[in-house]
Amino acid sequence: MLNRLFKILFLFLFYITFLQAKDLKKVSLQLSWFDQFQFAGYYIAKEKGFFKDYGLDVEIKPFTFGISVPTEVDEKRADFGIDRETLILQKVAGKNIVALYALFQESPLVLFAKDDLNINSIEDFKDKKIMTTIDDSSEVSIKSMIQSKNIKIEELNFIKHTHNILDLIEGKVDIISGYLSKAPYTLDKMKIDYKTFDPKNYGFDMYSDFLFTNKDMIENDIQTALSFKHAALKGWEYAYSNMEESVEILLKKYNSQNLSKEELLFEAEVLKKLSYSNTEELGKIKPEKMQRIYDLYNIMGLTPKKIDLDKFVLYEKFYENINLTNTEKEYIEKSSNIKMCIIPNIKPYSFIENEKFDGYVSDYMNLISEKTSLKFDLVKTTNMAESLKFLKESKCDILASAQETKRRVDYLTFTEPFLETSLALIGRNETSFIDSIKMLKGKKLSIYESYSFNKILREKYPKLTFINVKDLDEGIKKVRDKEVFAHIDFLHTSWIKIHELNYSDLKIAGKLDEVIPLSLAINKENLFLSSVLQKAVRSIKQEDKDRLLKKWVAIEYKKEFDYDTLSKVILGFIVILAIFFYRQSLLKRVNNTLQKRVEEKTRELQIMNQELENRVKNEVEKNIKKDALLTKQSKMAAIGEMLQNIAHQWRQPLSIISTGASGLKLQKEMDGKIDSKMLDETLDKIVETSVYLSTTIDDFMHFFKPNEAKRVFFIQDTITKTLNIFDYNLHIGKIKIIKNINDVKLINYESELIQVIMNILSNSKDAFIERQIEKRYVFISTKVEKDILFLSIKDNAGGIPRDSIDKIFEPYFTTKHQFQGTGIGLFMCQEIITKHMKGEIFVSNQTFQYDNEEFDGAEFIVKLPMK
Repeated sequence: MLNRLFKILFLFLFYITFLQAKDLKKVSLQLSWFDQFQFAGYYIAKEKGFFKDYGLDVEIKPFTFGISVPTEVDEKRADFGIDRETLILQKVAGKNIVALYALFQESPLVLFAKDDLNINSIEDFKDKKIMTTIDDSSEVSIKSMIQSKNIKIEELNFIKHTHNILDLIEGKVDIISGYLSKAPYTLDKMKIDYKTFDPKNYGFDMYSDFLFTNKDMIENDIQTALSFKHAALKGWEYAYSNMEESVEILLKKYNSQNLSKEELLFEAEVLKKLSYSNTEELGKIKPEKMQRIYDLYNIMGLTPKKIDLDKFVLYEKFYENINLTNTEKEYIEKSSNIKMCIIPNIKPYSFIENEKFDGYVSDYMNLISEKTSLKFDLVKTTNMAESLKFLKESKCDILASAQETKRRVDYLTFTEPFLETSLALIGRNETSFIDSIKMLKGKKLSIYESYSFNKILREKYPKLTFINVKDLDEGIKKVRDKEVFAHIDFLHTSWIKIHELNYSDLKIAGKLDEVIPLSLAINKENLFLSSVLQKAVRSIKQEDKDRLLKKWVAIEYKKEFDYDTLSKVILGFIVILAIFFYRQSLLKRVNNTLQKRVEEKTRELQIMNQELENRVKNEVEKNIKKDALLTKQSKMAAIGEMLQNIAHQWRQPLSIISTGASGLKLQKEMDGKIDSKMLDETLDKIVETSVYLSTTIDDFMHFFKPNEAKRVFFIQDTITKTLNIFDYNLHIGKIKIIKNINDVKLINYESELIQVIMNILSNSKDAFIERQIEKRYVFISTKVEKDILFLSIKDNAGGIPRDSIDKIFEPYFTTKHQFQGTGIGLFMCQEIITKHMKGEIFVSNQTFQYDNEEFDGAEFIVKLPMK
């Protein structure tokens, strides 16, 4: 019945997740060649979730011979495509396509010739066999390079490309076209001397690898086109900044050509140089260079009709004319870079990460820079207070986000607000949701002392007790230490902080009605700068600000999440709680039953001891029963410890479920809707956690259940169960488990093996604590030799005293190493392994190395037959 309930709950939550997942817009990208680093930015944008962040579900369509990428996009079988410099000819031919960016600022396509053929110039191409594709021979860069030397294309001997560099190496052709990022790797590796004929060295540098889409996409859904463009560029930035990691991803998931790691890294380095050649802006298309390329095509007779290049390339013009005065324009032309201070620690709005200014405010200031041609230099500060101080001292010209107050207008001017953000309460998990700040009368609330809303809230709510803190981290610490009831901060900043640092004991406990408007703050002495920035802020449309904000706080405009759906999620949560209490009831009944059995067996043992002389013939049978009784007694003695383990195992999952549910409720109350991504992740986490809770209970139930017969089990599962049961002790003992398990199947008494492993682990824990070992490791490994399983459990607790190691399996013998052990005793371990499980157990002291350090410790080896 429980399994059926779990299945129903899982299907219900999956259905809700599926409905929300449909909010991602499905689009497709057609590749122009087989998998290689040439397309790494798109793979990374998909794998790292950049496309998803922009609301896109992207299908990357593989390349096949004979496919025309421009035709696929023109006929809408693909939404986006990648093509080389000849894309402009497809536009001339009437294809409804628009270029979004050009990844390579210089084309990687060149011609190669072997050194020993004495081909030293373009003039030497005559009477030579030149292998190219149809596109290669018609590409304007190669054509222009050849014709610039008064050589007619039609007089040359072109051969269809086999895409095999060996044709050049083996002399089947004299000249071959190829990419600088690929062919030189093979030629260098085979130690072939060669010459390169690069069009850019002859004055013909061309863009290549255009990302483009259908004209209808631009006219009807430009937001999707822009989202794809910016997500893809973010993928390229990551790929070029993290080449090793990106190559590993390609090797695992995108390597249909079976390229080596070395080959992909070579390609990455070359393509990065081509992408950033003469520019710091990835993907940039300059109108003047695009016009020059078009003119070359025209001169060579490849453009029978004229096209409007402004309709071929989407130059992002989100802004209106700012209408600057001549004086303001003159100020911009004469101005050096503007010194900009920021608030460095309010993620996702404004923050420093990896020495880089990032967040919504960063993107907004980049847009301001595009509009005004002003350049902003970041002046690093540690907090809001220091940024304001720098403004007063003229060390900064502007503060990129600030709230206008009466006190600040004495030395600052403010633009119109460009962002409004809400305030939230960070509280402990046990805190009920706060609907109104008035409910907090008599409670202590921490608040950042430098924020403008500090004074505003104090004046508005004089009966509340506010405690100043230096930053969000200090506020959170006071909440966790119960010095204050809650901390007040920006809503999304609070949410991200809790989840990034995995503060499972905290949650968003409420949302305040106050809305904080943020503006650009300018030093009052700089009148012209204030005037220019005011006009720039006014010219930015709301949809452009929403587009930027969506990237950072995942605003969802399409679908609302109603209370009916929320009530279903809550119902599912109630079902999980009901199952939890039912499991607790079962455990209690099992414990009561076990208690009665132990009492009964204890009485039987007393009777057997009294009649010992009369039952000599049954000695063997009596010893077996005695062993079983001792095992059960020891289990009963461990019940208290097991309850601690259960509490430890369940506390974190229940906190996750509580935080997820309160987060859903908060998101609904904040915006009247729930973000699809957030709902997906939260519901997945609830389902995953509920299954984990069920599995945990099964492990504990199995430990307490009497095991009357041998059964089939896998050693890896058994070790996992043991570690789950013993997890609380590992946690409080700060012990790290290192496993190297060769999983095999056994037929034996699993429950008794768990007892043996737990006893050994318990002895290690006691030794660590008694000897105050700083780094605490337990190594568990298995291997198989001739149908015998060898289970090794080794610690670095210093080992067993030399004069005691031969006695530790004797009954009633103890040492400091076992002084505080709570297990059944090493004597019983030996009895279980040798008599019940037909195996052997040994112990020895070992000296070994781990992580470049030498350790001493005891190693227990258990040998068990596999059949």
